[in-house]
Amino acid sequence: MNTKINQSDFLRAQSRKINHLLDRALFGFSAYVIPLFIALVSVVAMLAWKTQHPTNDPQEIDFQVIQASAGLATPEQALAQLQGSPTTNHLDTQLSETPFWFSFLVPASSDKAPLAIEFPSRHALDLTCWDASTMVLIGRGNRQRTEGGVSAVKAGFALQPMSFRDDRRLICQTRSVGPARLSVQSWSALDFQMSVQEFQRKSGLLDGGILILALFVLVTALINRSGLYLLFAAWLVVNLRMGGLSAGWDSQWLGNTVPQEWLLRLRLITTAVYYLVSVAVFKALFKADLVKVGSIRLLRLVQWTCLPLLVLSITLPYQAYLPFLWISTALFIAVMVLSLALILIKTRSRVAMWYSASVAIAMVASMSEVISAALGIKGMIGSINSVTAALSSSLLAALAIAAQMRQEHVKRLEVQAELEHTYEAMPIGL
Repeated sequence: MNTKINQSDFLRAQSRKINHLLDRALFGFSAYVIPLFIALVSVVAMLAWKTQHPTNDPQEIDFQVIQASAGLATPEQALAQLQGSPTTNHLDTQLSETPFWFSFLVPASSDKAPLAIEFPSRHALDLTCWDASTMVLIGRGNRQRTEGGVSAVKAGFALQPMSFRDDRRLICQTRSVGPARLSVQSWSALDFQMSVQEFQRKSGLLDGGILILALFVLVTALINRSGLYLLFAAWLVVNLRMGGLSAGWDSQWLGNTVPQEWLLRLRLITTAVYYLVSVAVFKALFKADLVKVGSIRLLRLVQWTCLPLLVLSITLPYQAYLPFLWISTALFIAVMVLSLALILIKTRSRVAMWYSASVAIAMVASMSEVISAALGIKGMIGSINSVTAALSSSLLAALAIAAQMRQEHVKRLEVQAELEHTYEAMPIGL
């Protein structure tokens, strides 16, 4: 009888050990092996696999351009003025809101393959084009409505695919607001359609990724009743709008088109709100550390610029507002970089490390666009911008928030341990 009981106890003990090993194996495989495998496959896919939307790069078309004036009211007058003028492949408008006339030659289509002509400036408000030889209107359009051969696609405008047996000269007029860059690109019809699909796909990825992250942080804020997490959720949404502004898809929100009369003002307000919320997040994350390193007064100086900048974004036109934004941004970046450097030297905080990485990415992207807009340096916009930085900076900022949550959790456990020790020692004291 005792032998049977011992065997039964032995079998149960062995069963528990096997189940325990199985639990650990399944957990380790699910928690470590599978995420590592997904990460490796993702890296291989980005580096080696064929893209789902393969396209050839567009051809840059040289054009002649002149700024509109009272004596250039018709395309005939503008074309006569443009004859003999030098050609260029891009023009920075230097914040000018005056319309520009430009003329270019559409090359003959090879093998009768239609060509699409794109005008990719995200700051362009409208476009009108004529056939230079007959002065027949090809099409016109703005951000709300288009007609004829002009359509609003991606960040700017485009002429619908067309085929010509010989070279054809066109003349167009466009008006823009902000640091616009005028350029003309020629695509094959198939490549252009694929590029439009890729543009929409990237827009959806950015919207979906950051909005889901923002909703997660919002739910965490409501459950924990934390103002910091609520503030961070707001920063994520504003950061999404900044990424959209950089790429030119800020003209839509959740699949709906923003009215054109709202769009320009919303762009200015978005930049001011992003500045304000960024200052608030930085202050909330590092308030105690800023006091320790002695830079709290500098940050208070930056805080006094937030509300005036917001008021200016509501009242001033685009051209007058941008210098105030650049000056305020430069001041905040200088104070933030100095404060983070002092915090890292004195405290070596993990929160500061993650946040510094996030700030570095966002700062490189923002400064590249500010320098490009202010100085007209060709090629900086597009290689590094707020779109490429939006997801990465948001993720790193989320890691900073997570590190701060972990610090709070560790401190809470330490306080609980001290209270338990005090409670256990009370009978001895009594």
